[in-house]
This record gives sequence, structure tokens and C-alpha cells, in this order.
Amino acid sequence: MKTPVKILITDDEADIALILKLHLEDQGYETAWAKDGETCLAMLAKDTYSLLLLDIRMPGMSGVEVLEKTRQSGCDTAVVMMTAHGSESLAVDCMKKGAQDYVAKPFDLNDLLQRVERAVENRITLLEKQRLEQEKDDFVSMLSHDLKNPITAVIGSIDIMREGRLGAINPEQAEYLQSAIDSCNEVVSMIDNLLDIHRFEAGRMPMKIRPENIHEIISSLTGRLTMLAQREEVKLTVQLGSDLPTMDVDRRALTRVIGNLLGNAFKFTPVDGEVKLSCHTISSSSVEELEIPPYAISQSPTLLDSDRLLCLSVKDTGSGIPEEDLESIFDRFVQSRQSSRAQGGAGLGLAFCKLAVQNLGGIIWVKSAIGSGSEFMILLPCKEFQA
Repeated sequence: MKTPVKILITDDEADIALILKLHLEDQGYETAWAKDGETCLAMLAKDTYSLLLLDIRMPGMSGVEVLEKTRQSGCDTAVVMMTAHGSESLAVDCMKKGAQDYVAKPFDLNDLLQRVERAVENRITLLEKQRLEQEKDDFVSMLSHDLKNPITAVIGSIDIMREGRLGAINPEQAEYLQSAIDSCNEVVSMIDNLLDIHRFEAGRMPMKIRPENIHEIISSLTGRLTMLAQREEVKLTVQLGSDLPTMDVDRRALTRVIGNLLGNAFKFTPVDGEVKLSCHTISSSSVEELEIPPYAISQSPTLLDSDRLLCLSVKDTGSGIPEEDLESIFDRFVQSRQSSRAQGGAGLGLAFCKLAVQNLGGIIWVKSAIGSGSEFMILLPCKEFQA
């Protein structure tokens, strides 16, 4: 049996409330009446209502105050304001504060019922959306614990075999085992990117901003990636300016961004190709020479107000990216049509890079053309540490 929709009518005029109760109950709704704002809030605290029909003008606590307190409490009850003719502007203001709709007195019955039905349906839709969002949160948490941890254990087990601690292996076996480790690490990287993208979008990504030596961060990362470049048979060149500052950044986020860009560059660069990482500082007056596209400027409109900027570039000699894909490849689950599934990836690495760079106050973009390789560019404000 379908549970009746419960509606709370709040109006200091008992005769109007009675008329509303009769009409709504004829339509199958279950109703209750509160004679003032204080009673209304007390009833909302004790029971769940799908809809609150709320009179704007009441003695004591006004309908506007009730609406504000209802929204502040986190109550998800839909609210339709009731107002006399001539007070529509006030009702519109209430909608800006969280009401779904308003009806004018004296009521047109058909109009009232339509607005009530629409408000109830909208609330059901909103609750369903919230349920799906919660399921998404639960799924992301599951990725973190139920998938990532077992894969990490698999990597450790394979690495023990690769190192020969369970018996001697030949070079061909070592190569296959290393390939298995690389594939597992790629899955872990996808999970990490997905988790962090979700945290960024939900506003729950902790950023540990502290003074960091940029030269040391890049040198440490590229040192670890040298063997990967050798396995991919790609030349890695690193050019770091002598003026790299100690500046306030999130070390983990910046390292992940650079690592993602280098990993992509290795993946899409053919054997005997070259990947070049460069980093230096520039003045704001030199920015025009970079030919920054509009989509990048919009990521952090105030960035160019900085006097000094950190400019980081990762350039490869790969197949390049079509012009029409240059902006969209920074979106989730998007890959350039020039890439192939054989090269792996889920279209998450660049989406993470964009969100991380934005949260560091910077911008990211790509310069590329088919057959001419790609160059990913990052600008960050030089917020130098003051000892």
C-alpha cells in the first residue's frame, strides 16, 4: 500500500487551514496544521513531511523566518509559500531563500493542487538525486578500500618474484613480471585519480600548502622516472632554471600532476622519441608570449595579477592531438580521438591535473597539432616562502 504524502499547513487563520486540509485530503494527501511558526518548527522536528504550505505573514514568527530556520536546520521538506495578492515580490525573495514555489490568496484550487503536486515531485527527484550521490560516495570509498588494497598486495607479491627471492628467474620472466607490476600500478593510479577528482569536486580534498623547494621536487620525481623512460625507450631531458624558488605548494599534488604529465608523455611517445621537462620562472609581462588559450585563462582569472609565475612544460615527440580535442581532454573520461585503447588510460589523469592546478591557483593547457607532438603547460603563482 502506498504511503500517503504528508503535508504540513502553517497558517494563523484556522478557516483557511481547514479549507486547505479538506481539499488536500480529498486528493489523497495526509495533512496536519500548525497555527504559528513556533508550532510549525516543533512539528517538523518531530515528524517528516514531504511539503510545508507556509503563510508568509503571521503574528510572532513570520513565514520568512520559519523558512530560514527550516533551511538552516537541514530539513529537506519542500516549501510552498502562501501570500496575499500584492506580496508576490516577497514570495519571490522566499524562493531565493529555498522555497520551491508560492501560491496567492485567495486560492485557485486547480492551480494550488498543481503547485503542490509539482513541489512534491520535485522533492522526490531531489531525494533520489541525493541517494544516487550517496551511492556514488559509497562506490568511491569501495574503490579505495576493496580494490586498491588487494591490488597493492598483488604488486608486492609479484615484486618478490621479480627480485628472485622465491627462486631464480630469467630475464624474459623478469620482463613479464615487471609488465604485470606496471599494469597494476596503472590501475592504482586510475583509482587514485578518480578518488582525488571526486574529493576535489566535493570540496573535501585536503591541500597541505607549505614551503617546498621546487627544484628538489622535480629532481626527486624525474630521478625515479628515469628507469620508466628507459623501459619505454624514450629519452628524458630535464631543464630546470637556476631561479626556481622555495614556494608555498602542496607537494603531493604537484608531484602527482607532473608525474601524470610525464607518464602520458612516455605512453604516447614512440620508441627513440624524446620527452622534455622544463621549469623556470617568468614575469607577468612575459605571459603574452605563451599564447594562452581562453579556456585556460578562465581556470584562474586572477593568476595573471601575480608579478612572478612558475612556468612548467612537458613536451613530447608523439603523434599530437587534434585541435578540436585540446580543451576537452582535461574533462573526466575523455581521451583524444588520436589515442588508442592499446595505449591504456581512462581519461582521468588530465582531469586530476586540471583540478589540482586550479586548487593551487594556477592554469594548465596544451599546445599540439597532429604529427607535431604535444606540449602541456602549467603556470602557478610564485607565492614564495618568507623566512
